[in-house]
Amino acid sequence: MKIRGREIKFLRTVKATVDIMSICPDENIERLPELMSGSLKVSTEVGAKIIHALNEGYEMNKHFDDPTYKPNIISEEEILYLDNNVYNELLASAFASIGNGAETTIEAEKPKKKEEKKVTD
Repeated sequence: MKIRGREIKFLRTVKATVDIMSICPDENIERLPELMSGSLKVSTEVGAKIIHALNEGYEMNKHFDDPTYKPNIISEEEILYLDNNVYNELLASAFASIGNGAETTIEAEKPKKKEEKKVTD
């Protein structure tokens, strides 16, 4: 989604996940819906933090992949001054990226057995 001439993208990185967990009750990300179903003031502020954390994840990941790339992270203040409809679209997109990150699985190969060398006399 474009905001003020720049594309806002999201990536659920380890840091983004930790940042989101830090605002959840008992730092349990599964309790995030409790915050989002509370007062409009709290849910809006939490939404801004989520958008910021996930955008920072994308921007910093892109910077680490290409050190010449200058991150342009959307601030919480900028998010809170968006039009309500734009904010809602951005939040929906951010939540979609949380779900994508949560469903990613990695399969590891089984360790190979080492063959023991027999010593013969």
